[in-house]
Amino acid sequence: MNLFEQFTNSLWNFRSYRSLSQTKGGKSFLYIFLLFLLVYLIGSFYAGIQVDTFINYLQSSMEDNVPDFRLANGRFTFDGEMPYRIEDNDFLLIIDTTGQTTLDEFDAKSSGMLITEGEMITISLGKPETTSFSMMGPIEISKDQILKFLPSLKVVFVVIMAIAFLFAFAGKLFGILMLSLLAMIASSMFRQQLTFQNHWNVAIYASTLAMIIKLSNTLLGGPLDGFMFLIYWSLAISWAFLGIYNMPKANPNHASPIMEQADGNPQAE
Repeated sequence: MNLFEQFTNSLWNFRSYRSLSQTKGGKSFLYIFLLFLLVYLIGSFYAGIQVDTFINYLQSSMEDNVPDFRLANGRFTFDGEMPYRIEDNDFLLIIDTTGQTTLDEFDAKSSGMLITEGEMITISLGKPETTSFSMMGPIEISKDQILKFLPSLKVVFVVIMAIAFLFAFAGKLFGILMLSLLAMIASSMFRQQLTFQNHWNVAIYASTLAMIIKLSNTLLGGPLDGFMFLIYWSLAISWAFLGIYNMPKANPNHASPIMEQADGNPQAE
């Protein structure tokens, strides 16, 4: 089978799983690599659009709404009216370099931040933690520097996603290994004679629909996020069991494991 036939048969043609289980190791690995790469690229592109939109919004909002500020030599300066307040639900940010604002302002908030001329106080669950700007040494931060830095976050995101692909694919192979072990249970239940390579191939193709559903959930904004782990594994395990159940039974007189074909043209039955 070519890659497209492998893809379509793995979705709904359970009778083809006998042929799929005999796919050469290199060919099945290429299938899962390309499928995972495609799914990962689509998901990353979707996430990239969101990151790009957020960074552009943050940059525009900061240019228009945030007064000039600067942190240098352990001293914070701010050109806006003070106290400068940003309030969002249970979070409160106050910038006041006059020293008049106290932590009493945060009594009704579970989290927040108070920035003064010499320190930054963060409040988490009602507990304050103080960081002195003098501890930052020669570090200098200004509004203009941040505005210039924000676009580079897009490049950082691409690099992170490229590195994360290696770890994500390694995790996918581990998941296939776990599914291969579960497929062995199905072989025992349905009296099928399969090698580990056969089980590995079944696990690869049984993961196809689950991966597509997971990608769809991501593109739709994650409406099933709370149940996605359960849905993914329920589908993958079900497809593995159904694929093995629908395999033609081995000949009782030649009850030996299904081996990989050196060549040939396995077709869906």
